[in-house]
Amino acid sequence: MRRAPVLTTAGTLVLALATSVIAAAPAAADDPLSAFHDQEVVWAPCEEDLLAELECAGIEVPLDYADPGGERATIAVSRRSATDPERRRGILLTNPGGPGGTGRHLPIEPRPDLNVHFTLGDQRVTEVYDVIGMDPRGSGASTPRLDCGRGMPLPPPRPDDDEFSTITRTAIATQRACESAHGDLIPHMTTANTARDMDVIRAALGEEQTSYYGVSYGTYLGAVYGSLFPERLDRSVLDSSVTPDGMWRGVFTRQSEGYHANMERYTAWAAGHDDVLGFGSTPEDVLASIEGVRDRLEDEPRYDIPGMPEGVPFTGDDFDFYVGMVVRPQHLWDLISMELGHFVHDVPFPEYEFPEPGDPGIELGNDSLLMAVSCEAEWPSRLSGYHSDMREIREWNPYGIGAIWHAPQPCTFASEGPTEPLVELERDGYPTGLIIAAEYDANTVYEGGPLMADRLDNALITVTDEGGHGFYPIPGMDCVTDAVDAYLVDGADPGDLTCQGLPRAEAPLPVGAENAVGEGIAEVMGLREDPLRAMSPVWRPAIG
Repeated sequence: MRRAPVLTTAGTLVLALATSVIAAAPAAADDPLSAFHDQEVVWAPCEEDLLAELECAGIEVPLDYADPGGERATIAVSRRSATDPERRRGILLTNPGGPGGTGRHLPIEPRPDLNVHFTLGDQRVTEVYDVIGMDPRGSGASTPRLDCGRGMPLPPPRPDDDEFSTITRTAIATQRACESAHGDLIPHMTTANTARDMDVIRAALGEEQTSYYGVSYGTYLGAVYGSLFPERLDRSVLDSSVTPDGMWRGVFTRQSEGYHANMERYTAWAAGHDDVLGFGSTPEDVLASIEGVRDRLEDEPRYDIPGMPEGVPFTGDDFDFYVGMVVRPQHLWDLISMELGHFVHDVPFPEYEFPEPGDPGIELGNDSLLMAVSCEAEWPSRLSGYHSDMREIREWNPYGIGAIWHAPQPCTFASEGPTEPLVELERDGYPTGLIIAAEYDANTVYEGGPLMADRLDNALITVTDEGGHGFYPIPGMDCVTDAVDAYLVDGADPGDLTCQGLPRAEAPLPVGAENAVGEGIAEVMGLREDPLRAMSPVWRPAIG
Protein backbone atom coordinates (compact mmCIF):
# COMPACT_ATOMS: atom_id res chain seq x y z
CA MET A 1 0.00 0.00 0.00
CA ARG A 2 1.34 3.42 -0.98
CA ARG A 3 1.40 6.15 1.61
CA ALA A 4 -0.01 9.51 0.63
CA PRO A 5 1.74 12.68 1.84
CA VAL A 6 0.11 14.87 4.41
CA LEU A 7 -0.97 18.45 3.88
CA THR A 8 -0.82 20.24 7.15
CA THR A 9 -1.74 23.54 8.34
CA ALA A 10 0.46 26.05 9.21
CA GLY A 11 -1.48 26.86 12.19
CA THR A 12 -0.11 25.59 15.41
CA LEU A 13 0.08 25.76 19.04
CA VAL A 14 2.19 27.48 21.49
CA LEU A 15 3.34 27.04 25.02
CA ALA A 16 3.63 29.89 27.46
CA LEU A 17 6.43 30.44 29.89
CA ALA A 18 4.67 33.18 31.76
CA THR A 19 7.40 34.60 33.97
CA SER A 20 7.98 38.28 34.39
CA VAL A 21 11.75 37.97 33.99
CA ILE A 22 11.23 36.92 30.37
CA ALA A 23 8.96 39.80 29.42
CA ALA A 24 10.49 42.07 26.79
CA ALA A 25 12.47 44.92 28.30
CA PRO A 26 15.53 46.99 27.46
CA ALA A 27 18.78 45.32 28.37
CA ALA A 28 19.64 46.17 31.96
CA ALA A 29 21.84 44.93 34.75
CA ASP A 30 18.98 42.96 36.27
CA ASP A 31 17.87 41.54 32.92
CA PRO A 32 18.69 37.80 32.86
CA LEU A 33 18.71 37.97 29.06
CA SER A 34 21.08 40.94 28.80
CA ALA A 35 23.92 38.76 27.50
CA PHE A 36 21.67 37.71 24.64
CA HIS A 37 20.12 41.13 24.01
CA ASP A 38 23.54 42.82 23.92
CA GLN A 39 25.38 40.23 21.84
CA GLU A 40 27.29 41.35 18.77
CA VAL A 41 25.73 40.09 15.54
CA VAL A 42 28.30 39.45 12.82
CA TRP A 43 26.82 39.53 9.33
CA ALA A 44 28.57 37.87 6.41
CA PRO A 45 27.57 36.77 2.91
CA CYS A 46 25.46 33.61 3.13
CA GLU A 47 27.37 30.50 2.13
CA GLU A 48 24.51 28.74 0.32
CA ASP A 49 24.05 29.51 -3.37
CA LEU A 50 20.30 29.98 -2.94
CA LEU A 51 20.94 32.71 -0.38
CA ALA A 52 23.79 34.40 -2.26
CA GLU A 53 21.94 37.73 -2.42
CA LEU A 54 21.56 37.84 1.38
CA GLU A 55 23.66 38.24 4.51
CA CYS A 56 23.58 35.56 7.19
CA ALA A 57 24.37 35.39 10.89
CA GLY A 58 23.89 33.23 13.96
CA ILE A 59 22.21 34.63 17.09
CA GLU A 60 22.55 32.88 20.42
CA VAL A 61 19.48 32.26 22.58
CA PRO A 62 18.83 30.23 25.73
CA LEU A 63 17.78 26.68 25.00
CA ASP A 64 15.61 26.90 28.12
CA TYR A 65 14.28 30.38 28.89
CA ALA A 66 13.64 29.31 32.48
CA ASP A 67 17.40 28.77 32.77
CA PRO A 68 19.06 31.49 30.64
CA GLY A 69 22.43 30.68 32.18
CA GLY A 70 22.31 27.13 30.94
CA GLU A 71 22.74 25.53 27.54
CA ARG A 72 22.49 27.78 24.50
CA ALA A 73 21.05 27.38 21.02
CA THR A 74 21.94 29.29 17.88
CA ILE A 75 19.28 30.66 15.54
CA ALA A 76 20.35 31.03 11.91
CA VAL A 77 19.03 34.23 10.34
CA SER A 78 19.31 36.01 7.01
CA ARG A 79 18.87 39.64 6.01
CA ARG A 80 17.99 41.63 2.93
CA SER A 81 18.69 45.27 3.80
CA ALA A 82 16.14 47.94 2.90
CA THR A 83 16.75 49.24 -0.62
CA ASP A 84 15.65 52.79 0.32
CA PRO A 85 17.66 53.56 3.47
CA GLU A 86 16.17 57.04 3.84
CA ARG A 87 12.70 55.49 4.24
CA ARG A 88 13.85 52.54 6.34
CA ARG A 89 11.43 51.80 9.19
CA GLY A 90 13.15 48.86 10.89
CA ILE A 91 13.05 45.11 10.52
CA LEU A 92 10.36 42.75 9.26
CA LEU A 93 10.60 39.34 10.92
CA THR A 94 9.07 36.54 8.85
CA ASN A 95 7.91 32.94 9.05
CA PRO A 96 6.79 30.73 6.11
CA GLY A 97 4.59 28.27 8.02
CA GLY A 98 4.81 24.65 9.04
CA PRO A 99 5.37 24.07 11.88
CA GLY A 100 8.79 22.95 10.82
CA GLY A 101 9.18 25.27 7.83
CA THR A 102 12.51 27.06 7.62
CA GLY A 103 12.67 30.72 6.68
CA ARG A 104 16.11 32.00 5.78
CA HIS A 105 15.11 31.89 2.09
CA LEU A 106 12.06 34.16 2.51
CA PRO A 107 13.96 37.41 1.73
CA ILE A 108 15.24 36.11 -1.65
CA GLU A 109 13.53 36.61 -4.99
CA PRO A 110 11.52 33.60 -6.21
CA ARG A 111 13.50 30.71 -7.68
CA PRO A 112 11.00 28.52 -9.58
CA ASP A 113 13.89 26.54 -11.06
CA LEU A 114 14.54 25.28 -7.53
CA ASN A 115 10.87 24.92 -6.51
CA VAL A 116 11.19 27.97 -4.29
CA HIS A 117 8.23 30.16 -5.20
CA PHE A 118 6.92 31.75 -2.02
CA THR A 119 9.37 34.52 -1.14
CA LEU A 120 9.35 38.26 -0.44
CA GLY A 121 12.45 39.47 -2.23
CA ASP A 122 10.54 41.03 -5.11
CA GLN A 123 7.90 42.74 -2.95
CA ARG A 124 7.66 46.39 -1.91
CA VAL A 125 8.39 45.58 1.72
CA THR A 126 12.06 45.28 0.76
CA GLU A 127 12.12 49.04 0.13
CA VAL A 128 11.57 50.10 3.73
CA TYR A 129 12.38 47.06 5.87
CA ASP A 130 15.38 44.92 6.51
CA VAL A 131 13.60 41.64 5.79
CA ILE A 132 14.79 38.98 8.24
CA GLY A 133 14.48 35.27 7.52
CA MET A 134 14.87 32.75 10.30
CA ASP A 135 15.30 29.00 10.63
CA PRO A 136 13.26 28.34 13.80
CA ARG A 137 14.99 26.54 16.64
CA GLY A 138 15.50 22.90 15.80
CA SER A 139 15.51 23.36 12.03
CA GLY A 140 17.66 24.25 9.05
CA ALA A 141 21.00 25.79 9.91
CA SER A 142 19.99 26.52 13.50
CA THR A 143 21.57 24.38 16.21
CA PRO A 144 20.85 22.03 17.79
CA ARG A 145 18.86 20.59 14.88
CA LEU A 146 16.20 17.92 15.32
CA ASP A 147 16.42 14.66 13.39
CA CYS A 148 14.33 11.78 14.70
CA GLY A 149 15.80 9.37 12.16
CA ARG A 150 12.25 8.65 10.97
CA GLY A 151 9.92 10.65 8.79
CA MET A 152 6.50 11.78 9.84
CA PRO A 153 3.97 8.92 9.56
CA LEU A 154 1.71 9.35 6.55
CA PRO A 155 -1.39 7.14 6.81
CA PRO A 156 -3.59 6.70 3.74
CA PRO A 157 -6.47 9.19 3.36
CA ARG A 158 -9.11 6.42 3.75
CA PRO A 159 -7.64 3.61 5.83
CA ASP A 160 -9.43 0.28 6.14
CA ASP A 161 -10.11 -1.08 9.62
CA ASP A 162 -7.39 -3.70 9.14
CA GLU A 163 -4.86 -0.87 8.69
CA PHE A 164 -5.61 0.76 12.03
CA SER A 165 -3.15 -1.46 13.90
CA THR A 166 -0.29 -0.67 11.50
CA ILE A 167 -1.02 3.05 11.71
CA THR A 168 -0.94 2.89 15.49
CA ARG A 169 2.29 0.89 15.67
CA THR A 170 3.99 3.28 13.24
CA ALA A 171 2.98 6.32 15.29
CA ILE A 172 4.27 4.68 18.49
CA ALA A 173 7.58 3.73 16.90
CA THR A 174 8.04 7.24 15.51
CA GLN A 175 7.40 8.91 18.85
CA ARG A 176 9.76 6.54 20.62
CA ALA A 177 12.46 7.24 18.03
CA CYS A 178 12.05 11.00 18.49
CA GLU A 179 12.20 10.73 22.27
CA SER A 180 15.24 8.49 22.07
CA ALA A 181 17.05 10.90 19.76
CA HIS A 182 15.95 14.20 21.31
CA GLY A 183 14.12 13.62 24.56
CA ASP A 184 16.12 16.43 26.16
CA LEU A 185 15.37 18.90 23.36
CA ILE A 186 11.72 18.28 22.49
CA PRO A 187 10.29 20.10 25.56
CA HIS A 188 12.09 23.27 24.43
CA MET A 189 10.88 23.15 20.80
CA THR A 190 7.79 25.27 21.32
CA THR A 191 6.17 28.12 19.48
CA ALA A 192 6.38 30.30 22.58
CA ASN A 193 10.14 29.74 22.72
CA THR A 194 10.40 30.56 19.02
CA ALA A 195 8.56 33.80 19.76
CA ARG A 196 11.07 34.49 22.54
CA ASP A 197 13.88 33.80 20.09
CA MET A 198 12.34 36.40 17.78
CA ASP A 199 12.50 38.96 20.55
CA VAL A 200 16.15 38.18 21.23
CA ILE A 201 16.79 38.66 17.52
CA ARG A 202 15.02 42.02 17.64
CA ALA A 203 17.03 43.19 20.63
CA ALA A 204 20.34 41.86 19.30
CA LEU A 205 19.77 43.81 16.07
CA GLY A 206 19.32 46.98 18.10
CA GLU A 207 15.65 47.51 17.25
CA GLU A 208 13.10 48.85 19.72
CA GLN A 209 10.28 47.18 17.75
CA THR A 210 9.76 44.77 14.89
CA SER A 211 7.09 44.37 12.25
CA TYR A 212 6.04 40.89 11.24
CA TYR A 213 4.76 38.85 8.30
CA GLY A 214 3.79 35.23 8.88
CA VAL A 215 1.79 32.77 6.84
CA SER A 216 -0.11 29.62 7.83
CA TYR A 217 1.52 28.33 11.05
CA GLY A 218 3.35 31.65 11.10
CA THR A 219 0.05 33.38 11.85
CA TYR A 220 -0.11 31.60 15.18
CA LEU A 221 3.53 32.40 15.86
CA GLY A 222 2.86 36.08 15.16
CA ALA A 223 -0.20 36.12 17.42
CA VAL A 224 1.84 34.52 20.20
CA TYR A 225 4.69 37.01 19.76
CA GLY A 226 2.25 39.91 20.05
CA SER A 227 0.68 38.36 23.14
CA LEU A 228 4.04 37.91 24.88
CA PHE A 229 5.73 41.11 23.68
CA PRO A 230 2.97 43.60 22.82
CA GLU A 231 5.16 46.67 23.29
CA ARG A 232 7.71 45.26 20.82
CA LEU A 233 5.35 44.51 17.91
CA ASP A 234 4.62 47.21 15.36
CA ARG A 235 2.77 46.30 12.13
CA SER A 236 1.76 42.68 11.61
CA VAL A 237 0.25 40.65 8.75
CA LEU A 238 -1.12 37.16 9.42
CA ASP A 239 -1.64 35.52 6.02
CA SER A 240 -3.93 32.45 5.82
CA SER A 241 -4.71 32.45 9.50
CA VAL A 242 -5.24 29.40 11.67
CA THR A 243 -8.08 29.28 14.16
CA PRO A 244 -7.01 30.75 17.51
CA ASP A 245 -8.14 27.67 19.44
CA GLY A 246 -8.04 23.91 19.06
CA MET A 247 -4.31 23.30 19.05
CA TRP A 248 -3.25 20.86 17.74
CA ARG A 249 -5.69 18.21 16.76
CA GLY A 250 -8.67 20.51 16.37
CA VAL A 251 -6.83 22.73 13.89
CA PHE A 252 -5.43 19.88 11.84
CA THR A 253 -8.59 17.79 11.62
CA ARG A 254 -10.59 20.77 10.32
CA GLN A 255 -8.60 20.52 7.10
CA SER A 256 -10.96 17.76 5.97
CA GLU A 257 -13.74 20.38 5.89
CA GLY A 258 -11.74 22.44 3.41
CA TYR A 259 -11.07 19.49 1.13
CA HIS A 260 -14.73 18.50 1.24
CA ALA A 261 -15.79 22.00 0.19
CA ASN A 262 -13.31 22.02 -2.71
CA MET A 263 -14.56 18.66 -3.96
CA GLU A 264 -18.12 19.99 -3.88
CA ARG A 265 -17.36 23.07 -5.93
CA TYR A 266 -15.21 21.21 -8.45
CA THR A 267 -17.74 18.44 -9.06
CA ALA A 268 -20.43 21.09 -9.64
CA TRP A 269 -18.20 22.85 -12.19
CA ALA A 270 -17.30 19.61 -13.95
CA ALA A 271 -20.95 18.59 -14.15
CA GLY A 272 -21.66 21.85 -15.96
CA HIS A 273 -19.15 20.83 -18.63
CA ASP A 274 -20.23 17.23 -19.13
CA ASP A 275 -20.46 17.79 -22.88
CA VAL A 276 -16.67 18.15 -23.00
CA LEU A 277 -15.49 16.12 -20.01
CA GLY A 278 -17.95 13.25 -19.90
CA PHE A 279 -17.55 12.87 -16.14
CA GLY A 280 -21.30 13.11 -15.47
CA SER A 281 -24.06 15.69 -15.71
CA THR A 282 -24.59 16.12 -11.94
CA PRO A 283 -22.13 16.57 -9.08
CA GLU A 284 -23.15 13.14 -7.80
CA ASP A 285 -22.36 11.59 -11.18
CA VAL A 286 -18.97 13.27 -11.31
CA LEU A 287 -18.15 11.98 -7.84
CA ALA A 288 -19.26 8.52 -8.87
CA SER A 289 -16.87 8.66 -11.83
CA ILE A 290 -14.02 9.64 -9.50
CA GLU A 291 -14.90 6.82 -7.13
CA GLY A 292 -14.95 4.42 -10.08
CA VAL A 293 -11.35 5.39 -10.86
CA ARG A 294 -10.38 4.77 -7.26
CA ASP A 295 -11.99 1.32 -7.32
CA ARG A 296 -10.13 0.36 -10.50
CA LEU A 297 -6.81 1.53 -9.09
CA GLU A 298 -7.36 -0.54 -5.96
CA ASP A 299 -7.76 -3.64 -8.13
CA GLU A 300 -5.21 -2.71 -10.80
CA PRO A 301 -2.73 0.10 -10.04
CA ARG A 302 -1.42 2.05 -13.02
CA TYR A 303 2.22 2.23 -14.04
CA ASP A 304 2.01 4.83 -16.82
CA ILE A 305 1.67 7.93 -14.66
CA PRO A 306 3.94 10.78 -15.82
CA GLY A 307 6.60 11.69 -13.30
CA MET A 308 6.23 8.52 -11.23
CA PRO A 309 9.40 6.38 -10.96
CA GLU A 310 9.43 3.47 -13.36
CA GLY A 311 7.85 0.37 -11.84
CA VAL A 312 6.20 2.25 -8.96
CA PRO A 313 2.43 1.66 -8.84
CA PHE A 314 -0.08 4.49 -8.67
CA THR A 315 -2.75 3.18 -6.29
CA GLY A 316 -6.15 4.17 -4.99
CA ASP A 317 -4.54 5.83 -1.98
CA ASP A 318 -2.37 7.89 -4.32
CA PHE A 319 -5.42 8.90 -6.32
CA ASP A 320 -7.34 9.98 -3.21
CA PHE A 321 -4.53 12.30 -2.22
CA TYR A 322 -3.96 13.57 -5.76
CA VAL A 323 -7.60 14.43 -6.45
CA GLY A 324 -8.01 16.35 -3.21
CA MET A 325 -4.90 18.37 -3.92
CA VAL A 326 -5.51 19.32 -7.54
CA VAL A 327 -9.15 20.40 -7.31
CA ARG A 328 -8.22 23.35 -5.07
CA PRO A 329 -6.85 25.85 -7.67
CA GLN A 330 -9.94 26.77 -9.69
CA HIS A 331 -7.93 28.78 -12.21
CA LEU A 332 -6.41 25.45 -13.33
CA TRP A 333 -9.55 23.37 -13.50
CA ASP A 334 -9.30 23.15 -17.29
CA LEU A 335 -5.87 21.50 -17.17
CA ILE A 336 -6.74 19.47 -14.09
CA SER A 337 -9.81 18.08 -15.79
CA MET A 338 -7.76 17.11 -18.83
CA GLU A 339 -5.48 15.11 -16.56
CA LEU A 340 -8.37 13.55 -14.68
CA GLY A 341 -9.90 12.55 -17.99
CA HIS A 342 -7.10 10.06 -18.54
CA PHE A 343 -8.14 8.39 -15.31
CA VAL A 344 -11.91 8.63 -15.69
CA HIS A 345 -11.91 7.34 -19.27
CA ASP A 346 -9.10 4.87 -18.57
CA VAL A 347 -6.92 5.98 -21.48
CA PRO A 348 -3.10 5.97 -21.57
CA PHE A 349 -1.18 9.09 -20.74
CA PRO A 350 1.00 10.56 -23.48
CA GLU A 351 4.74 10.35 -23.12
CA TYR A 352 5.89 13.18 -20.92
CA GLU A 353 9.33 13.85 -19.51
CA PHE A 354 9.07 15.80 -16.30
CA PRO A 355 12.20 17.87 -15.70
CA GLU A 356 14.06 17.19 -12.49
CA PRO A 357 13.86 20.22 -10.18
CA GLY A 358 17.11 21.75 -9.02
CA ASP A 359 18.38 21.24 -5.49
CA PRO A 360 17.86 24.38 -3.39
CA GLY A 361 20.82 23.34 -1.24
CA ILE A 362 19.12 24.12 2.07
CA GLU A 363 16.56 22.42 4.28
CA LEU A 364 13.17 23.95 3.49
CA GLY A 365 11.32 22.08 6.22
CA ASN A 366 11.91 19.76 9.13
CA ASP A 367 9.18 17.25 9.99
CA SER A 368 10.97 16.24 13.18
CA LEU A 369 10.33 19.79 14.40
CA LEU A 370 6.73 19.51 13.22
CA MET A 371 6.27 16.45 15.40
CA ALA A 372 7.98 18.11 18.37
CA VAL A 373 5.83 21.24 18.20
CA SER A 374 2.71 19.10 17.84
CA CYS A 375 3.34 17.68 21.31
CA GLU A 376 2.83 21.06 22.96
CA ALA A 377 -0.84 20.31 23.52
CA GLU A 378 -2.67 17.27 24.76
CA TRP A 379 -3.79 14.65 22.26
CA PRO A 380 -6.64 12.23 23.03
CA SER A 381 -5.42 8.90 24.39
CA ARG A 382 -8.42 6.67 23.59
CA LEU A 383 -7.74 4.75 20.40
CA SER A 384 -11.42 3.99 19.94
CA GLY A 385 -12.05 7.68 19.38
CA TYR A 386 -9.45 7.83 16.59
CA HIS A 387 -10.93 4.70 15.00
CA SER A 388 -14.42 6.17 15.05
CA ASP A 389 -13.20 9.44 13.52
CA MET A 390 -11.27 7.68 10.75
CA ARG A 391 -14.35 5.65 9.81
CA GLU A 392 -16.49 8.78 9.66
CA ILE A 393 -14.07 10.86 7.58
CA ARG A 394 -13.20 8.14 5.09
CA GLU A 395 -16.88 8.05 4.16
CA TRP A 396 -17.52 11.80 4.27
CA ASN A 397 -14.39 13.04 2.48
CA PRO A 398 -11.50 10.66 1.76
CA TYR A 399 -9.79 13.05 -0.68
CA GLY A 400 -6.64 15.05 -0.10
CA ILE A 401 -5.91 14.96 3.61
CA GLY A 402 -8.81 12.58 4.20
CA ALA A 403 -8.50 10.88 7.57
CA ILE A 404 -4.75 11.41 7.93
CA TRP A 405 -5.04 13.84 10.86
CA HIS A 406 -7.86 11.85 12.41
CA ALA A 407 -5.50 8.90 12.83
CA PRO A 408 -3.36 8.45 15.96
CA GLN A 409 -0.31 10.71 15.76
CA PRO A 410 3.11 10.27 17.38
CA CYS A 411 2.12 12.78 20.07
CA THR A 412 -0.76 10.52 21.02
CA PHE A 413 1.91 8.32 22.59
CA ALA A 414 4.19 10.97 24.11
CA SER A 415 5.79 9.78 27.34
CA GLU A 416 5.13 13.12 29.00
CA GLY A 417 2.44 15.72 28.44
CA PRO A 418 2.98 19.44 27.88
CA THR A 419 4.93 21.11 30.65
CA GLU A 420 3.45 24.61 30.18
CA PRO A 421 0.03 26.00 29.26
CA LEU A 422 -0.70 27.53 25.88
CA VAL A 423 -0.26 31.26 25.46
CA GLU A 424 -3.55 33.12 25.77
CA LEU A 425 -3.87 35.11 22.56
CA GLU A 426 -4.73 38.78 22.92
CA ARG A 427 -3.87 42.17 21.46
CA ASP A 428 -3.13 44.54 24.27
CA GLY A 429 -0.63 47.23 23.44
CA TYR A 430 0.32 46.84 19.80
CA PRO A 431 -1.25 48.40 16.67
CA THR A 432 -4.14 46.93 14.72
CA GLY A 433 -2.89 44.23 12.38
CA LEU A 434 -4.10 42.67 9.16
CA ILE A 435 -5.39 39.10 8.74
CA ILE A 436 -5.94 37.27 5.43
CA ALA A 437 -8.23 34.26 4.92
CA ALA A 438 -9.48 32.49 1.80
CA GLU A 439 -12.97 31.07 1.38
CA TYR A 440 -11.86 27.56 0.37
CA ASP A 441 -8.36 27.31 1.85
CA ALA A 442 -7.97 23.71 2.98
CA ASN A 443 -4.73 24.18 4.93
CA THR A 444 -6.27 26.76 7.23
CA VAL A 445 -10.04 26.84 6.83
CA TYR A 446 -11.68 30.22 6.29
CA GLU A 447 -13.37 30.37 9.68
CA GLY A 448 -9.96 30.74 11.27
CA GLY A 449 -9.56 34.21 9.75
CA PRO A 450 -12.69 35.82 11.22
CA LEU A 451 -12.11 34.07 14.55
CA MET A 452 -8.52 35.31 14.77
CA ALA A 453 -9.53 38.79 13.60
CA ASP A 454 -12.20 38.90 16.31
CA ARG A 455 -9.81 37.58 18.98
CA LEU A 456 -7.16 40.20 18.17
CA ASP A 457 -9.55 42.93 16.98
CA ASN A 458 -7.66 43.06 13.68
CA ALA A 459 -8.77 43.91 10.16
CA LEU A 460 -9.68 41.03 7.84
CA ILE A 461 -9.09 40.50 4.12
CA THR A 462 -11.43 37.82 2.77
CA VAL A 463 -10.36 36.16 -0.50
CA THR A 464 -13.51 34.81 -2.13
CA ASP A 465 -13.85 31.74 -4.39
CA GLU A 466 -10.27 30.69 -3.77
CA GLY A 467 -8.79 27.39 -2.62
CA GLY A 468 -5.17 28.52 -2.40
CA HIS A 469 -3.04 29.22 0.63
CA GLY A 470 -0.74 32.19 1.22
CA PHE A 471 -1.58 35.30 -0.81
CA TYR A 472 0.61 38.35 -0.27
CA PRO A 473 3.43 37.47 -2.70
CA ILE A 474 1.27 35.54 -5.20
CA PRO A 475 1.08 36.80 -8.83
CA GLY A 476 -2.45 37.75 -9.80
CA MET A 477 -3.51 38.58 -6.24
CA ASP A 478 -3.05 42.33 -6.73
CA CYS A 479 -5.98 43.22 -4.47
CA VAL A 480 -4.28 41.51 -1.52
CA THR A 481 -0.79 42.73 -2.41
CA ASP A 482 -1.89 46.35 -2.74
CA ALA A 483 -3.68 46.26 0.61
CA VAL A 484 -0.72 44.69 2.42
CA ASP A 485 1.72 47.15 0.84
CA ALA A 486 -0.49 50.10 1.72
CA TYR A 487 -0.42 48.95 5.34
CA LEU A 488 3.13 47.65 5.81
CA VAL A 489 4.94 50.08 3.52
CA ASP A 490 2.80 53.21 3.34
CA GLY A 491 1.29 53.10 6.82
CA ALA A 492 -2.36 53.14 5.79
CA ASP A 493 -4.82 52.14 8.48
CA PRO A 494 -5.87 48.52 7.87
CA GLY A 495 -9.54 47.89 7.18
CA ASP A 496 -11.79 44.98 6.27
CA LEU A 497 -11.68 44.15 2.58
CA THR A 498 -12.98 41.53 0.15
CA CYS A 499 -10.73 40.39 -2.71
CA GLN A 500 -11.67 38.06 -5.54
CA GLY A 501 -9.57 34.90 -5.87
CA LEU A 502 -7.88 33.88 -9.09
CA PRO A 503 -10.64 33.50 -11.74
CA ARG A 504 -12.09 30.09 -12.46
CA ALA A 505 -11.19 28.38 -15.70
CA GLU A 506 -13.95 29.18 -18.18
CA ALA A 507 -14.04 25.91 -20.09
CA PRO A 508 -12.30 22.54 -19.81
CA LEU A 509 -9.83 21.05 -22.27
CA PRO A 510 -10.70 17.67 -23.75
CA VAL A 511 -8.53 14.63 -23.14
CA GLY A 512 -5.73 14.64 -25.69
CA ALA A 513 -5.49 18.42 -26.07
CA GLU A 514 -1.98 19.62 -26.74
CA ASN A 515 -0.49 20.48 -23.37
CA ALA A 516 2.03 19.33 -20.81
CA VAL A 517 -0.31 16.70 -19.44
CA GLY A 518 1.16 14.98 -16.44
CA GLU A 519 3.18 17.80 -14.96
CA GLY A 520 0.58 18.28 -12.24
CA ILE A 521 0.62 14.60 -11.30
CA ALA A 522 4.39 14.56 -11.14
CA GLU A 523 4.42 17.66 -8.98
CA VAL A 524 1.76 16.43 -6.57
CA MET A 525 3.14 12.94 -6.18
CA GLY A 526 6.65 14.32 -5.76
CA LEU A 527 5.45 15.60 -2.40
CA ARG A 528 6.01 12.07 -1.11
CA GLU A 529 9.70 12.81 -1.06
CA ASP A 530 9.29 16.21 0.56
CA PRO A 531 6.01 16.38 2.50
CA LEU A 532 6.92 19.68 4.16
CA ARG A 533 6.46 21.34 0.76
CA ALA A 534 2.76 20.56 1.14
CA MET A 535 2.57 22.02 4.63
CA SER A 536 3.08 25.65 3.72
CA PRO A 537 2.75 27.97 0.73
CA VAL A 538 6.21 26.96 -0.49
CA TRP A 539 4.25 24.59 -2.76
CA ARG A 540 1.19 25.68 -4.69
CA PRO A 541 -0.70 23.46 -7.12
CA ALA A 542 0.54 24.18 -10.64
CA ILE A 543 -0.21 22.24 -13.79
CA GLY A 544 0.81 22.89 -17.38
